[in-house]
Amino acid sequence: MSFTRDVKQELASVDVEDCCLKAELYSFVLLRSTIKVIKENPTISFSTNQINVARRIIFLLRKLYDIKVDLTIKKKEKTSVRSFYWININNQVSYFLEDLKIVNSKYKKIKPQYVIEKDCCKASILRGAFLARGSINNPNSNEYHLEIRVPSNDEGKFLKNILEEINITAKIITRAKRVVLYIKKGEQIADFLKYVGANNSLFVFEDIRIKKDINNYVNRIMNCDVANEQKAIASAAKQIENIEYLDNNYGFSNLTPRLVDAIILRTNFPDDSLSQLSERSIETVNRYISKSGLSHCFKDIERLVSKTKKNKL
Repeated sequence: MSFTRDVKQELASVDVEDCCLKAELYSFVLLRSTIKVIKENPTISFSTNQINVARRIIFLLRKLYDIKVDLTIKKKEKTSVRSFYWININNQVSYFLEDLKIVNSKYKKIKPQYVIEKDCCKASILRGAFLARGSINNPNSNEYHLEIRVPSNDEGKFLKNILEEINITAKIITRAKRVVLYIKKGEQIADFLKYVGANNSLFVFEDIRIKKDINNYVNRIMNCDVANEQKAIASAAKQIENIEYLDNNYGFSNLTPRLVDAIILRTNFPDDSLSQLSERSIETVNRYISKSGLSHCFKDIERLVSKTKKNKL
């Protein structure tokens, strides 16, 4: 089962107050319904390929308006393995559409303007929108992505404004003639799941997200360690090269004791880092030389090599 289906299965069983159920039904009618008018008699139908969503729609209609519905189950296509559920309503349509303020007197959908009586109803509008047209990437995938497909920019802006009121940033894009409202940031997707009541899905999402963040952190540290090790090896090789040049063209007898000590350490331990050379300094040259002190020594040796090469020109 996909993560989207898991989330929707959980949301379809959320228990809320009647005012919130009405707000949730508003989103279903807004995003998932088809309204037809035949001889001034309106009919409305809903379609979904998820039985839990179909049951939620039927529950809302019966709970709020005691409406009788016709449920048809069929395959969307011959090749489809999923059943498709059609919910048709032929009676009391005018009453509940007017009550929800979905259409005008001519049964044309009007610009979304649901009057939110309580803050809890915001969650139900978003819950219904996700159940109707939402999807979310598996948190194990390479990127986080939650989206809700909407009929037009009007519905997109309506939902976007509600999200902004709860400090969730969403964007709207037109993709293949479809308008999509989407959220990309993992922490904001987590906030969305929490807000609409998908608590079990939230725990799964956050558990995977935390593990991914830890793995990414460990990988960054390992990559940094590898890069530092490669840099240290390259530096050591350059230091040995400079030491060999001085031995052949300048002579160690002309060097100061501190440079000689640095040369002894490097030639005895060619693969060590400066920190490791510093730790070995007392036992090797009978005095402590700090990491920064060794760094200054090898820079002086490099400058001396450069000066010697110029004098030879």
